[in-house]
Amino acid sequence: MAGPMNKRVNLIHVGIGLIGGTAIGILRTLRDSWESQFGIQIIHRAFIDTSGGVACDEPNGYSATTIDRLLAARAGGSKVTAAAPGIGLTPRTADEALDIALSMGPCIVVDCGASSGTAGLSARAVGAGHGAVFSNKAPLALPWSDPHSQVLWSETHCGGRVRYETTCGAGLPVISTLRDLLDSGDAVIEVSGSLSGTFGAIFADLAGGAPFSAAVRGAKERGYTEPDPRDDLSGLDVARKALILSRTMGNPVDLDQIDVESLVPDHLATVGVDDFLNGLTSEDAAVAARVATANQNGNALKYLARVSPETGVSVGIGEAASSTILGSLQGPENIISFRTSRYDAYPLTITGPGAGAEVTAAGVVADILPLMRELGEG
Repeated sequence: MAGPMNKRVNLIHVGIGLIGGTAIGILRTLRDSWESQFGIQIIHRAFIDTSGGVACDEPNGYSATTIDRLLAARAGGSKVTAAAPGIGLTPRTADEALDIALSMGPCIVVDCGASSGTAGLSARAVGAGHGAVFSNKAPLALPWSDPHSQVLWSETHCGGRVRYETTCGAGLPVISTLRDLLDSGDAVIEVSGSLSGTFGAIFADLAGGAPFSAAVRGAKERGYTEPDPRDDLSGLDVARKALILSRTMGNPVDLDQIDVESLVPDHLATVGVDDFLNGLTSEDAAVAARVATANQNGNALKYLARVSPETGVSVGIGEAASSTILGSLQGPENIISFRTSRYDAYPLTITGPGAGAEVTAAGVVADILPLMRELGEG
């Protein structure tokens, strides 16, 4: 049976690159079905990126034609404020666009950006009683003492107005599974796993005998790394995911408290990308020795995150028994293992694609729906 009609929720899209644009596309295909099934009207109210933003004060928000033109301009490399005049829109600062949107009724900030600079927008919205959905890890990884952290994390509890499923494992149900375990009274002993598709691809090639330098180059050529692979190899992305898992468990660690093993040699930290890739041959022998040692132990070498209430958080190269699901993992998939009081001898395991615009955007949309149902007004 359809829910009550005329439940309107405004969306403030922050970051409209690949994931953000894909999420908007999915939402547009669901517009009619959500209205008929749940009585929810999706209103695309504002679009914000690093240049600033645009916002609409018309009751029904932006039209499909305007959204198409804005997304096309963004896909062509134009920032929002640069594209706005050609579409007949008024360029604004991010704060101005947010203010307009927040004045129009219940809002959800959909943060698909890539930096912590968006945290203030979401925190201001949440502090005013609105909601936020994140695929962007950086705002949730700010220092615990940061005022934005306090606002955002105060609403991450069950039924809270901040949702962030896709920050750990893209479309995999990692956060929701952890929350269900905790909320049902289970006690976490350790959460561990391979949380990076990039490292998964690299270490699968290492297991197949490829030198480290060739594995990194191959991962880049297949699109598994950032344009500069050091952004992945530093371990920061995995550390942020581990931090978010730890904070979800009630342990508010900061990044500087996490032991992170970087695979970026100091002497290659500041050279150009091509020089970095060529210079990585200097690490081939050392990494090959670690692979050989793991094999002799009956294990596979992986880049692992471990989160424990007792021992803290660590991120780096480790060995996993080849007989386990984690040890036999191949390619860019993610795997997360939950060892708890109830799942001790046989840990609860989730595995699947840990990256990709479609699965990540779908996870964002899945977070938006329940929040819309709670925030919408008739």
